[in-house]
Amino acid sequence: MKTMLKILMLVMFVGCGSVHRHNYDIEIDGSESISTVAFEKYVNIIVGDVVMNLGRYDCISIKFVDECSLTKSERVFSLDLAKMDFSNRRDGLNFAEDSSKARMKRFIEDTVSDSLKNILYNKRDERKTCSGYTNIIDALNQSASLLNNRKSYSSDLEQFSNDAVGNDNYEYENVILLFSDMVNENRERTMNFTEFGILTQEQINKKLEEIKKESKIPNFNNAKVVVYGATSTNVSDRYANKQIENVKLFWQSFFKETGAVLVAYGYDTEKEIIDYLTEQNQ
Repeated sequence: MKTMLKILMLVMFVGCGSVHRHNYDIEIDGSESISTVAFEKYVNIIVGDVVMNLGRYDCISIKFVDECSLTKSERVFSLDLAKMDFSNRRDGLNFAEDSSKARMKRFIEDTVSDSLKNILYNKRDERKTCSGYTNIIDALNQSASLLNNRKSYSSDLEQFSNDAVGNDNYEYENVILLFSDMVNENRERTMNFTEFGILTQEQINKKLEEIKKESKIPNFNNAKVVVYGATSTNVSDRYANKQIENVKLFWQSFFKETGAVLVAYGYDTEKEIIDYLTEQNQ
């Protein structure tokens, strides 16, 4: 009996594994400071690199970053592949999983990709009245409610039980993909990052403290963050490089305060996005 108990304990703590499913929260900057060329690049990466490489049970939601990030926050697109059935009873047991994944890929290619591009372009036009400012901070605060912390077990025993009866053990990993120049501008001008090129590090830290006092540091609880498109504004002039450095310094501190892991931050992080997705789907 003791021997069986030891075996059971060994299987429970060694044999059980949990698979990461992914919840992608995509924030796309639609403000007028983003050129048509830059916005098109955002869309192509979202559709071509992210959506086309979603895992079988991943989910995704897309919101716009603009002046109305707080007052008109909306999911312009959402997709939960875990709620979709791509199986076919005629599939043989040995090929069922591969066949299901192949159908999912065809569904994304034939149904999702083109329609998503149209949604994003049309929604940017629809939100033209909101394009005067770039309220990234409020957009990220709205994202906190979209995080998915579901898992299929609540204890080691339940995890072992799932393995025993053939149920999947999984938990969701949250990933925030932010497509923006990262220069925050709210209408009230209380957080105007266009002036960051002339600020000292002490002044940058003070800006973060002001946001803390306003309770605008969301809880991202170990979510992964990738920023694409970070650059200076046209009005930064000879302070462009300093503006980029100071804005990056602010966001590094901001995301650290949220509990997130900043995987990549830069003007062109497409490779990092692809590498991350590829690694997760291996």
